[in-house]
Amino acid sequence: MSNVDEMISLIMKEPKQDGGDFSGFDLKGVSLNGASFVYATLVETVIDDSELCEVDFSQASLEKSSMKNAKIKDLNFTGANLEGVNFEGANMVGCNFKNATLTNCDFSRANINECDFQGANLGHASFYSATIENSNMGFARMMYTFMKQAIINKSRLGGANARGCDLSFSKLTEVDLKGSILKYADLNSCTFKEVNLTNANLIGVDLKDAQCAGIVLEEANMEGSDLTYANMEGANLQNAFLLEANLHGTSFTNANLSDAYLVDANIAKAITKGANLENTILAG
Repeated sequence: MSNVDEMISLIMKEPKQDGGDFSGFDLKGVSLNGASFVYATLVETVIDDSELCEVDFSQASLEKSSMKNAKIKDLNFTGANLEGVNFEGANMVGCNFKNATLTNCDFSRANINECDFQGANLGHASFYSATIENSNMGFARMMYTFMKQAIINKSRLGGANARGCDLSFSKLTEVDLKGSILKYADLNSCTFKEVNLTNANLIGVDLKDAQCAGIVLEEANMEGSDLTYANMEGANLQNAFLLEANLHGTSFTNANLSDAYLVDANIAKAITKGANLENTILAG
């Protein structure tokens, strides 16, 4: 049974429902503007197909709730527990997820714009085929996050811990990943444009068939990485560490490999036409 009319009646009488318990409510299709649910409990609450604007869910508990296909704008989820929440297909603009718990959340096919996930825990969350633009994921915990076929534009992920993250077949444009941790991440067949991975930890990363023209990997640790047939044309790999990397068929045309460390790397059929190999260490 729908609880939409009950909720609207409560909000009209008192917009601040801080600390209330609305667990299990069916709020599908609800439209709310300016309400407050600080420290409220909304466990397993259905909020699908809703329109929410300027609603404050900071420090609230929304575990296993659902906001599928919701239109949400300027929502505050700071410090909230959103473990297992379903945001599939949602349109999200200007939302604040700072330091929120978002483990096992589903953002599949969601459109995310100008949202702040700084310091949030996104472990094992899914962003399959999601579009992320103008957003901040700096220093977020993104271990084993599933981001296959995602589109990420003009966003910041610097300092994020994305160990084991699956970004295969994704497209990243104007993305800041400086100092991020991508150990053993799957970046197979990714397309990078104006992406900065300076000082990033890319140990064991899979970059097979990736399109990385112009990518910045200065001082990146790429020990044991697999760049088979990757396109690194014009890339900056100055001081990069590529010990035991697989560079079979990798194109380094016009790339900067000065002072890079390629000891025990597989450079069979690697293309280095026009590359800067000044002080590059190719053998032990």
